[in-house]
Amino acid sequence: MRLPKRDHYELARDAALRRLREGWDADRLSALQARLLDEGRTVALPVLCWRLEVCLEPYAMRVLPDGREAGITWQILALNYLGAGQPAPPRGLRSLADFAEGRGYEKAFEGRVIGRLSRTAGRDRESLARAAGRLGAVPTGHDPMRCMFRFFPLLEFQVSRYEGDEDFPASCSVLFSDNLLSLFSMEDGIVAAERLVAALEGKTPVAGK
Repeated sequence: MRLPKRDHYELARDAALRRLREGWDADRLSALQARLLDEGRTVALPVLCWRLEVCLEPYAMRVLPDGREAGITWQILALNYLGAGQPAPPRGLRSLADFAEGRGYEKAFEGRVIGRLSRTAGRDRESLARAAGRLGAVPTGHDPMRCMFRFFPLLEFQVSRYEGDEDFPASCSVLFSDNLLSLFSMEDGIVAAERLVAALEGKTPVAGK
């Protein structure tokens, strides 16, 4: 009998779920600022302006307040975050280039994160301020205008928008909290930045949204 072909996102999600189950540690989850519910059967994890609830047996991940299934990319990010081995709190900000592990991703990051942000939610100050407000961030400053986002409890991003002048067009930048690699991989960090941009565009973690 031929078994159905598995999607690589599903394989990544299942591997992350297996690591979380095998490395289950209530103290470590507390350090990640996740909350245990239902006598430890469910994990509640804040993400931007939403909350994810992860039921381990049987597995399900819902986005609150609407209670619908989380998209597969969000599931992978959340499970990898919850499986972080030695989480550290954020102490500062770093650019992609500041991470040795990030230097091969500059082109992809520029297109998938910076370019997309500059074309959409970051195209003008007013759009970025409204989008940031929906996600719970308070813009500060004028040029650049800066917005701090708490993506997961220990993972932060700073989005800045520069007005530009007669020589340079307006542009955006995205900085990571310096503890990124204590939480998960560089690749996950870039995907998280991409999901932040999608959220600024009005998309939610709900599957298909």
